[in-house]
Amino acid sequence: MKRVLIIDDSPSVLRLLQFVFESEHYEVVTATDGAEGLQKIGEQLPDVVITDSIMPVMDGFAFLQKLKERPATSHIPVIMLTSEDPDSTGQLTREPKPDAFIRKSADFTPLINKVSAALGNLR
Repeated sequence: MKRVLIIDDSPSVLRLLQFVFESEHYEVVTATDGAEGLQKIGEQLPDVVITDSIMPVMDGFAFLQKLKERPATSHIPVIMLTSEDPDSTGQLTREPKPDAFIRKSADFTPLINKVSAALGNLR
């Protein structure tokens, strides 16, 4: 079973995404900010990470930077959730870039498809 780490500071978003991905037969690990996400990765490597872009303590971009600096984790695909248009906020020009940006939505199909694609459609 593929493992997904979901990082978001909203407990309701975490619960909802956990339910969605467990329904899709993923093992789900959750964290409430980037620092906790890095701690969880130290315990068990995920196959893919879904992270919010804006969070207290450590946002998604700082998390991504730390993840990509570490040789043991630099290969992990990262999908960044954003409530804003990444084009208009300059998120698309920040480095390193996530593997994909997804706008937060009640339709989880694009997110599920991006995760599946990032994993090479393997489960």
